[in-house]
Amino acid sequence: MVNSHEQLKDGVVLAEIGSHSNGPWCAKHGAGSALVVLGTFIVDARDDVPYNPDFVFKPGRENYGDYLNEHVAAARDSGAAVGVSVASVNLDDTIDFLLAAEEAGADYISECLHSTMDMFVSRGLSSALLRQENWPALREWISVLLDATSLPFIAKIGVHDTPNTEQAVEVMAEAGVKIIHANLHDALSDEGLQALSRLKSSGLFLIIGGGIKTAEQAGRVIAAGADAVAVGTAAMQDPGLCGRLQAALHD
Repeated sequence: MVNSHEQLKDGVVLAEIGSHSNGPWCAKHGAGSALVVLGTFIVDARDDVPYNPDFVFKPGRENYGDYLNEHVAAARDSGAAVGVSVASVNLDDTIDFLLAAEEAGADYISECLHSTMDMFVSRGLSSALLRQENWPALREWISVLLDATSLPFIAKIGVHDTPNTEQAVEVMAEAGVKIIHANLHDALSDEGLQALSRLKSSGLFLIIGGGIKTAEQAGRVIAAGADAVAVGTAAMQDPGLCGRLQAALHD
């Protein structure tokens, strides 16, 4: 496989959107980009998960194996590499889902550490793992996950989810994370650019999103230190946006 840094460098990532990002949607809205990410999917045994039911699966390959085979293949029509993002309250369920994604042909796997849903934060999981008091659990969660999987791993974070998120990036780097997808909410604001500068000191490969809509904005974020840019909401409104931005960045 092409080194993940080389494959995505100065490129555009279609970010996962939990009510849209299935295979056909990614193929259409991510056509021509460097990477499209399916999900985020939730794996949970309960019947009342407050999330789009099309993106919620009960644990077990019988519940999501065929789906992943179908939708990873569909997303491949984008011409981009394909990633799969997951969140679960159970680490074993997370690992099994990501291994199933690998077997389905995904190129990247991603753990959502950006959710502020109560089902996660009340258990000290997802974005709550980035709080300083939960860093020991974060180290263990990441270390076990990386040991169990082999594809390039992306940790998805929201920089403003907790006061400790930027420092938690260093914890994840020590645990072996190489790629961070950071939502800065407004990557072009002074606050966003300052956060990007601080994150860059981690030495990790940074995929940066937050309000990017034009080639000029994408170029500014790359010039400020991002290795790649992520587009989500803007791609919902303009299916051809990711491809145009990718072409402009590589022109």
